[in-house]
Amino acid sequence: MEPLLRVLPVFAVILLGLAGRRWGLLPDTFQDPANRLAYYLAVPALIFLTVAAAPFREVFRPDWIAAALGATVLCWGAALVVSRLLGLSEGGRATFAQASIHSNLGYIGLAVAYYGLGDRGLQVAGVFAAFFMLLNNGLSVIALTRYGRGAPSVWALGRRVVFQPVILASLLGLAWSWLRLPLPGLASETLRILGSMGLPLALLLIGAGLSLETLRHPLPVAAVVGIKNLALPALGALFLTLVGAGGLERAAAVVLLGSPSATLCLVMAREMGGDAGLAAASVTASTLASAATLTLCLALAGP
Repeated sequence: MEPLLRVLPVFAVILLGLAGRRWGLLPDTFQDPANRLAYYLAVPALIFLTVAAAPFREVFRPDWIAAALGATVLCWGAALVVSRLLGLSEGGRATFAQASIHSNLGYIGLAVAYYGLGDRGLQVAGVFAAFFMLLNNGLSVIALTRYGRGAPSVWALGRRVVFQPVILASLLGLAWSWLRLPLPGLASETLRILGSMGLPLALLLIGAGLSLETLRHPLPVAAVVGIKNLALPALGALFLTLVGAGGLERAAAVVLLGSPSATLCLVMAREMGGDAGLAAASVTASTLASAATLTLCLALAGP
């Protein structure tokens, strides 16, 4: 019951977002600018402040990072095989592979790490998240370039991936922590105030964006949820245990691996010739299922 009680508030806020949209409290005219506020300012501020304060030299273990990334690559390869067995179109295969490994780290993964594992859990998750974001986006671009419509300029798209605010904030925070640079009190307090609204606002927006009308691909979507929400965190937990990752570190990484499919899957599917319908359905289904599966992750992999 304890892991469930730690995760439930996160999804209660998501459900409030869904209800808020239906009640007219979160209309479309609010969601777009609010999402930009969370994406470009609030969440990056929180990530930078958290990672910059993390004891990087203690948390960063190349073998732990490699174990978690290895699980992601294996599940990505498995997803490509499964997508072919399901007879999906080329664009559908690309979206299936992306949705099976591309986690919603900035909005849900870090929120569950914070509310489920505390400040230390968020610091550890922030270090892992920087590497996960780079790999997730890289593998997504490879799949969409190979099986989707591709991109007019892969180099231009690559720059857009690397220069995402959450990735930049993670990398800057890692450098700050590694160099042990001081953070002035004024800057720290400003970032704290700005970042404190990031996760609640992001969770409300996730709920407002959910739509059960998108669940029109039952078999592929079920397969995405099986890989993303269950197989990936289970494989990650196994690999991390084999390399001796501690309870808190293992739990933080597994929570990120088990986070639902990122909303960015839909954006990239539209831009690069993927299956937008499958992407929307996968995001909705994996987000709803993650209330149970993330509780399971905390119960089995937690400290």
